[in-house]
Amino acid sequence: MSKFFRFCFVGLIALSVNSVFAQQEDSFFDELGEVSTEIASNIPTSGPKEGLEPIEMVNPRADDIYWQKVVYRTIDLREKMNYPLYFPEEAQDNRQSFFTLMFRLIQEDKIKVYEYLDTREIFTDEHIVTFPDLVNKYELIHTIKADSLTNDSVIVVEESDIPNRDIVKFYVKEVWFFDKITSTFNVRIIAFCPIMVKETDLGIQKFPLFWIPFETLRPFLAQTEVLITDKNNGARPSFDDIFIKRRFSSYIYKESNIYNRNLIEYNTDAADVRKEQARVKTLLLNFENDLWEY
Repeated sequence: MSKFFRFCFVGLIALSVNSVFAQQEDSFFDELGEVSTEIASNIPTSGPKEGLEPIEMVNPRADDIYWQKVVYRTIDLREKMNYPLYFPEEAQDNRQSFFTLMFRLIQEDKIKVYEYLDTREIFTDEHIVTFPDLVNKYELIHTIKADSLTNDSVIVVEESDIPNRDIVKFYVKEVWFFDKITSTFNVRIIAFCPIMVKETDLGIQKFPLFWIPFETLRPFLAQTEVLITDKNNGARPSFDDIFIKRRFSSYIYKESNIYNRNLIEYNTDAADVRKEQARVKTLLLNFENDLWEY
């Protein structure tokens, strides 16, 4: 009989512990049966992203890099695979577009961005683009308000005035390299450049806004979730997941070369450009394959 009472006692303790933990956890539904607004982004599977760190990547020694190739790509946000980077057009449901995230980080002075130059990328203080520079140069709708603490003038851009709809492309600079110590062939994104496409008196023009180093963005990308499919709203990776796992569509517009030219500068028509893109892509694939041939 004593064993029976001991069994019941242990069972009651287990039930009480489970109820305590259940009370501490956020519930998916509230007391009215609605999806709770207290949980992050109303999803049961991915969980909140606050405090998450970027996926750690090994930084190899320069002397260990046997081969490298710098490649420039264009991400077209009008392609279906890239929709998670473009939508939502205005922030909602704990989500925001890739450019909106950039824009707010620049506005809050949390990251540095650098001037876009036609011939090279220079990430030094002499080429920093400030938020007022960005707003004034591209004539973004804004208001000036006084900071409640310092009384300094602050530029305020409303959510609907962020030019997210005009950002339809991104340039991506990346480097492919072979590490002879680990015998691995890797690719690392170096920087992004958002492209604004606007209709002007001269017709439709594109304006590369600035370069932003990938590494400075990663802590914020890791904490920003993305809806990648309509079939499962619970499957929400972070922006960092998308770029590290290369879940985006792009095409090559330049490779590192002696003359520092884009593909279109030394090819006469679109067919020649596509052939050159295929050549660069094949070069990267063949290098890795050739490593293991005997």
